[in-house]
Amino acid sequence: MANIQERRDKSGKLISYSIRVHRGRGADGKQLKPWTATFEVSPTWTEKSARKKAEAFAATFEKECREGTTTDSRQKFAAYCDYVIGLKEQRGVKHSTIVRYKELTGRIYPAIGHIKLRDLRADHLNDLYSHLAEDGQSKRGGKLSAKTILEHHRLISTVLEQALKEGLVPFNVASRATLPKVEHKEPNYFQPEQVAAIRDALEREPMKWKTLVHLLLITGARRGEVLGLKWDKVDFAGNRVYICNSVLYAPDVGIYEDTPKTERSKRYIALPTETMQLLRRYRAWQAAERLRLGEYYQDRGFLFAQDNGNPMHPDSVTDYLKKFSKRHGLPHINAHAFRHTMASMLYFNGMDSVSISKRLGHAQVSTTANIYAHVMEAADQKSADILGDIFLRKA
Repeated sequence: MANIQERRDKSGKLISYSIRVHRGRGADGKQLKPWTATFEVSPTWTEKSARKKAEAFAATFEKECREGTTTDSRQKFAAYCDYVIGLKEQRGVKHSTIVRYKELTGRIYPAIGHIKLRDLRADHLNDLYSHLAEDGQSKRGGKLSAKTILEHHRLISTVLEQALKEGLVPFNVASRATLPKVEHKEPNYFQPEQVAAIRDALEREPMKWKTLVHLLLITGARRGEVLGLKWDKVDFAGNRVYICNSVLYAPDVGIYEDTPKTERSKRYIALPTETMQLLRRYRAWQAAERLRLGEYYQDRGFLFAQDNGNPMHPDSVTDYLKKFSKRHGLPHINAHAFRHTMASMLYFNGMDSVSISKRLGHAQVSTTANIYAHVMEAADQKSADILGDIFLRKA
């Protein structure tokens, strides 16, 4: 039964009714916020007539609430977004995703956080996206990329989709917004001669970094996945490693371990004999280092660790590669470029998308195909040239 409360002005005149419909408790046992509505009283109505009309409105409002076809009259976007993010966190969404959601709200809330869910319109979102595309929005004072603007949109859409499920809005208004066009960027990968130059330069680098960069190239694994590798996941008999751990960083918790990006990111990656030989040499080198450091080193099983045995900060890889490239007169190097390089070289040598996607740990093969569409096209042209040489051209 809906709860109906009178609202009167200072003179005692009836001006409206506050309607509340209780929603019970959530899965965590906490009382859910009730559905609320306000029924305005016309100055020409008698109080008896107003009460009857309010009761009829309350009955209809309660029915719509129970059927999930009503909207909350007072819930504002910011408060509800906080609720949804908290819900995601309770349901086990990765910490890195939660941190990113909270970062995005820093730009979203000033624009639409104060707007009630029921009052949010597509033009509000369009204005927000246009504003984000203006100068001064990025940390460096420039514009946000279309890809980053779409991140904001996806969070807003996720929040409104939850509101739709809970019967707070009749439809997801984000589906009616006009989105910026994202230009597809070709993956940045190294040419064979660049890879050779990098490998030559690594021969003059410390054993730890030589091995780490070698694994980035050969495995195509993400930066955090390589840092998360432990010796018990190196299969020397089977010439492979098992990717099932990742080292990440977040300002609120520091360096921490987590599972890889998606469930399919847990995978075995086969390695060439040369890589396994390097890993054996590196393991012996690391054992000697542990003896040298003595009790200061607390072995936690990582292939790559800080001097005390704790996991490395992911940005330390980025910093090293930046200094490494300058030291040897090489072009700018970032860890992800090795991932693209591995995938591109496999395409150019005839490997299929399913196998490459599995090695990369993508959730879907379509993701791999979309990222490397241009590479696949170039590889197919190479195949056509080979066929022409075999069947159509004279020696």
